[in-house]
Amino acid sequence: MAKKKKAGLLARMFPMWALKRNIARARFERLEKFRSLDAVGGGRSRYSFPSTSMNINSEVADNIVGLREQIRRYELENGNVAGAFRRLKKNVVGHGIRLNSEITADPDGGKSFLKISDIQAEAANNAAEKYFNKAWNKQADKRLMLPFYGADGIQGIVEHALIRDNECLVVGRTSARVDRLIPYCLEVLEADRLQTPPGEFKNPNIENGILFDYEGAPKSYFVLRQHPGSTISGLRDDDFEEIPAYNDNGTKKVMFLFNPIRPEQTRAFSLMASALKDVQDVDRYMEAEKLAALEDACMFGTVTTDDPDGWDGENVTTEDKEYDRIHEFSPNTVSYLQPGETMDVHRPVRPGNQFDSFLDQVWRGPANSLDIPPEVFLQKWNGMNYSNARTVLLQFYTTCRERQRFLINNLNIPVYENVFRAFVTKGLVKAPSFFSNQYDWLEHSWIAPGWQWVDPAKEAKGKETEVELGTENISDIILSQGEDPKIKLERRAREKKWIKDLEAKYDVELFPEKRAEAGPVEPESEDKEDE
Repeated sequence: MAKKKKAGLLARMFPMWALKRNIARARFERLEKFRSLDAVGGGRSRYSFPSTSMNINSEVADNIVGLREQIRRYELENGNVAGAFRRLKKNVVGHGIRLNSEITADPDGGKSFLKISDIQAEAANNAAEKYFNKAWNKQADKRLMLPFYGADGIQGIVEHALIRDNECLVVGRTSARVDRLIPYCLEVLEADRLQTPPGEFKNPNIENGILFDYEGAPKSYFVLRQHPGSTISGLRDDDFEEIPAYNDNGTKKVMFLFNPIRPEQTRAFSLMASALKDVQDVDRYMEAEKLAALEDACMFGTVTTDDPDGWDGENVTTEDKEYDRIHEFSPNTVSYLQPGETMDVHRPVRPGNQFDSFLDQVWRGPANSLDIPPEVFLQKWNGMNYSNARTVLLQFYTTCRERQRFLINNLNIPVYENVFRAFVTKGLVKAPSFFSNQYDWLEHSWIAPGWQWVDPAKEAKGKETEVELGTENISDIILSQGEDPKIKLERRAREKKWIKDLEAKYDVELFPEKRAEAGPVEPESEDKEDE
């Protein structure tokens, strides 16, 4: 009791000291709860597994801050971790997952008001792609600093946050700027801002900053107006903004992206959490190897003497002068020992023969946590043939495609539904029956970036065979390379016509070798012409 009174008195006299003391205590308590992961505690060589019977949301609430801080620190300090994050983001997002509007006309030709005609469908497709891909893409960010598309745009920022934190918050906003194409824009926030206000701690319907309705669906999100790392003062209720999960028209206002690993989970922690101890082990091992290398670069040895009682470690003989202490060795210095003394120079044999194999094995943990091959994680391709490299890349591409689909379903589609509505409301897209026939007008797909073939000659031949057998079509092949089939095939048709016109104009064959490979063209028979 006396200690509490004393603490209370000190708190009144030194409020800033008391605040820092309370913050330190809260952090210590959080770390104590988080002792299940040695990477955060840092004081043990082994760790115990988290309890499987604990509620997943309570477990995440206790551990999420410490995990997030550790993984972000490793991204800043460890090149292998940072490089893997960027590499995965670039392969998932690339130049951008782009809109392909696919509004189709109704079978009866759009004769009734609620039907869509061929002319309306084509005009709406062209307008939607034009305004979304070109104009709105540049104005998507509320702060006008990022485009929507690309690894350096909103898509890339969101994907990077998902790779690192497994959480990201995207809020649809209405801008008052008059120079925007439409008022709708996006604000991308770190998941750190999503917290429960102090006055709502006892509300059973609020969990980890999310208010749920009677069916368990998100109703609203409590978001800090400033990042929690930008202030040291305590949080108050008026520091939060309660944002509805949905707009009045039923579209999503808040896109809270995360990948759950257990049922009933409402918040998530990074996929790298399971590999934190492996990364920490690598850091410790590399530090030991560097110290051994520094030791090897110095001359360090043990002196053995027949007369230990007469040994004076402060004095050795330099050249022919006795009792001069040697502080350092310089070039061309000759040093002599006393009679009966020998010196064994210590040379640590490091790194050992198992250095590379040990690191390769340990780095498999972080690579597997991100579900990417270790060769891609470390950019280590030496000694691989075509078949091995292709197998590794196909496995990597499978992970990238899954992440692309997640981004499309949870970011691109909700955003496009809001943007297309704004286009229609402003008259940029003519859709007469939109509000009574929304699903048909919102038909679309997304063209994700593709990847270059490992061996173009072999894979092109394989695709050609698949097309001939009917197991593949040209449009899907073009889509797999991240291109729009409509644009590419139309460009190819114009190119072929252009080549044919040039040959006729100048009476030449631009590609005679290709036609020779195809074989001679047999002239049509006169009988057929007569018919």
